[in-house]
Amino acid sequence: MKAEKTKGDLLNPRPWYEVEIIVPSDITNKDGYPYHETFMVITDDGWKFQCKTSGDYAKNLRSENDLKTLGKWIKGRLEISGCLKTGEKITRETLDQYGNHFFTLRSTDVPDLWLLSFKGK
Repeated sequence: MKAEKTKGDLLNPRPWYEVEIIVPSDITNKDGYPYHETFMVITDDGWKFQCKTSGDYAKNLRSENDLKTLGKWIKGRLEISGCLKTGEKITRETLDQYGNHFFTLRSTDVPDLWLLSFKGK
């Protein structure tokens, strides 16, 4: 996740809920990974939204059209669990407290529909 973006000589903080997951190449290289695709996800707690993969090797997993949707889902879960306060960085300790360091993205039998999970303890 990038914390800031620059515009000329100005430093503009990104919106708090703006998130992008950088997926390691050992996963993006697997057969079936949604390589440069747009697809619907249904989360383990019932959210439903469009995602896409982009960038070199399709390593950027993000919500489509608005990076904040995926971020609201991830950071919202961390906030509700009491592991994260608005404005704080997500650290290894945050994830330790939450009880999970991984996301699970699973294909389904329905084309362009995936299941996304990020359950805590």
